[in-house]
Amino acid sequence: MAEAKKVITKTVNRSGKSLVKKALVVKAKNQSKISAENIKKMNEKLKQDKEALKKVEEARIEEKKEVVKEDKKYNVTIGLKDLLNAGSHLGHKISKTNPKARDFIYGKKDGIEVIDLIKTMEGLEKACNYIYNQKRNNKQIVMVGTKRQAREVVRRVAMSAGVPYVTDRWLGGTITNWDQIKKDIKKLNDLKDGLEKGRFTESTKKELSDMNKEVTRLEKIVGGLTSLDKLFDVLFVVDAGVEKTAVKEAKLRKIKVVAISDTDANPYKVDFAIPANDDSSKSVNLIVEEIGRAIKAAGTK
Repeated sequence: MAEAKKVITKTVNRSGKSLVKKALVVKAKNQSKISAENIKKMNEKLKQDKEALKKVEEARIEEKKEVVKEDKKYNVTIGLKDLLNAGSHLGHKISKTNPKARDFIYGKKDGIEVIDLIKTMEGLEKACNYIYNQKRNNKQIVMVGTKRQAREVVRRVAMSAGVPYVTDRWLGGTITNWDQIKKDIKKLNDLKDGLEKGRFTESTKKELSDMNKEVTRLEKIVGGLTSLDKLFDVLFVVDAGVEKTAVKEAKLRKIKVVAISDTDANPYKVDFAIPANDDSSKSVNLIVEEIGRAIKAAGTK
């Protein structure tokens, strides 16, 4: 009887283990089937998403496609005599010479470096032609001149040519932190528009005073950039040395830089250097006005 019980117990145990094993196998198969189906669905969805993304990207490319106009030559209106009369050939003292600027120096006189005006003319022609053709292709140009000798002429020429400008102070991050600058531009435009149209008539005197102070503050920072709705394409600066922060930021974002570069600056840090005296008002006026004429000429073609 005891032996029979042992046999029955073994048989039951074996049957139980067998059933458990079968249940586990069935469960594993079902899970694997579910996983396989899920993976298949995921792959199909991923494929659909990729195709949809591709179509969106193709549509964007089509929208952004621009008809690039063939380059045309801009004829500079000034000559060597004009540059000479404006003192564009007078550089800095020999002790302040940047070694990289020596390629553009003609000689020395009374301890002052004399810039080769033929190379100045070549640089000016290249710069004007580049800006002229960029403008013809609807690229946005910003003019910068924050030093005393450049402020008035840069503001006047930029406004006349209808391009944005910076003359008070280059705010660090204007290019590299463009999203914040864009917010400041919007804020300034909204405040000016609201004040002009009388949308703040219910505000207190203190609130209006604070708004006017904010407008004054923002005008100094982004006042000349209010026409910009996106980051610009070309930067023109008076004095590559003084505007080194602007130049550095532009290079980081692959924005082309055109600059007047005196003998104390490295002309190879910009894309189009115009070797010339950037401390003389006459020299700066002459060159900036020519750049302005190139911009205006592009708008009339």
